[in-house]
Amino acid sequence: MHSIRVASEVAVIGGGVGGLAAATDLACAGFHVRLFENAAKIGGKMASLSIDGEAIDTGPTVLTMRNVFESLFADAGRSLNNYVMLSKVDILARHAWADGARLDLFTDRERSEAAVGATFGRSEAQAFARFMDRARAIYETVERPFLAAQKPDWSHATSELRALGPGALLRIDAWRTMARSAEQAFRSPHLRQLFGRYATYCGSSPYEAPATFDLVAHVEALGVTRVNGGMRALAEALGRLASDAGVEMHVLAPVDRIEVEGGRVRGITLASGGAYRADAVVFNGDAAALASGRLGLDAASAVRAVPPADRSFSAVTCAVVAEARGFPLAHHSVFFADEARAEFRALAKGRFPLAPTVYVCAQRRGSAGNLFDPRASESDASEDAPSGREPLLLVMNAPPTGDDPGAWNDEVIRTCEGAARSTLERCGLTLEGPIFKTTTPADFAERFPATGGAIYGARMKGAFSALMRNGAKSQLPGLYLAGGSVHPGPGVPMAALSGRLAARRLMADFGSTRPSPLAATSGTTPMP
Repeated sequence: MHSIRVASEVAVIGGGVGGLAAATDLACAGFHVRLFENAAKIGGKMASLSIDGEAIDTGPTVLTMRNVFESLFADAGRSLNNYVMLSKVDILARHAWADGARLDLFTDRERSEAAVGATFGRSEAQAFARFMDRARAIYETVERPFLAAQKPDWSHATSELRALGPGALLRIDAWRTMARSAEQAFRSPHLRQLFGRYATYCGSSPYEAPATFDLVAHVEALGVTRVNGGMRALAEALGRLASDAGVEMHVLAPVDRIEVEGGRVRGITLASGGAYRADAVVFNGDAAALASGRLGLDAASAVRAVPPADRSFSAVTCAVVAEARGFPLAHHSVFFADEARAEFRALAKGRFPLAPTVYVCAQRRGSAGNLFDPRASESDASEDAPSGREPLLLVMNAPPTGDDPGAWNDEVIRTCEGAARSTLERCGLTLEGPIFKTTTPADFAERFPATGGAIYGARMKGAFSALMRNGAKSQLPGLYLAGGSVHPGPGVPMAALSGRLAARRLMADFGSTRPSPLAATSGTTPMP
């Protein structure tokens, strides 16, 4: 066990990905770590429900940035492959539009270029190649000074970028929006809509988010991993890793208050009345909950609040048991709205779009059906579709109005469900079967208080808006932050990085002799 100069007791509030990562690193460094989770199961947004006896993810469905998790397990002396079964998905996503256009994107860039050329022409394939080169350059520019760093402010970020040489500040393309970037890159409105949609990976609009986030296209192309048993299995693996590292786990243990004495954290009090002394607390939840005073006024002043007008998108999700007809679903399929601008204009005004883009996760399906790959052989074209009904998850962007009484009543929910089916049918997919459960921003707001249902923290709008997020170290001594609402951003891998950054900051502050657990993530880091 590594020696600790000052602190030994750490309380982690929240058993999401960030909290589990922080708890594991801290326990491996010799701290005595207790983790307190409000729900009956750990995992945070990586939740699931049972449909016809089969668990289906109702939160994140995509695992990218696999090496972040491999590093977390390796630093704990374990192997990720011994905890969960993973396989690489060949098709990143299958895309469809109402006019009949179809496009698969692959982990193999040459196949993606060929597919773009077959659907939209040679000039657009060349434009795609240029766009992906630029996305990679942006990623390689910001990786070390931003993604793998403690929260950078403007001064730090610009000095780090200047150190990378002339042109680095221009290379990150922070002054154009993602929509403008796509408009200038492609002639096809389909490709403009497709690549602009990557803004939604951080809960933002392509008409506001800086083109820096075009890097998501590059990092996603580095690989999407399928988790056997769904993302819930990854949450369980992270929980076992934390327990194996020595973390004391408490579920159904909501925290009522962070205790402060002498201007610094001294422990926590549970809603049940139980109290635990702690030299430091890692809060793995939305910073908005802290800012609202839900864990005490002392903690409220320690973070930057997110005004409701700056909240990220929420979501409407539909868990469906249906037979898919008319369209060969891949594991991940996207069915686009007729007009991207109208969709995001509605969201900006706090309304659910009448014609939403719909993402569909067909969890049972793999990557055998390369129907829209011009290089696929006839034998490749047999989709591995289950016979009969299958569980599916439909996800649509929604405004973060979950704290607006009556905004998500039964009539609105039925309208959302009808709009989802309408988009799918216009794009060629008919679902024969019932919707099992619909989740709205009101449900997310209940699970994640003070957010209005926003599931990505603050949305990205304007150059360097990412620098406005709270960092791992709060303004209250002994209180540290992790999760998708803080630096470096939302999504499962980024939440894991946030937890590791919080652990590293805490170790440095309390004199741990263990080297920093977080290394650079060169060439491996997708966003959500």
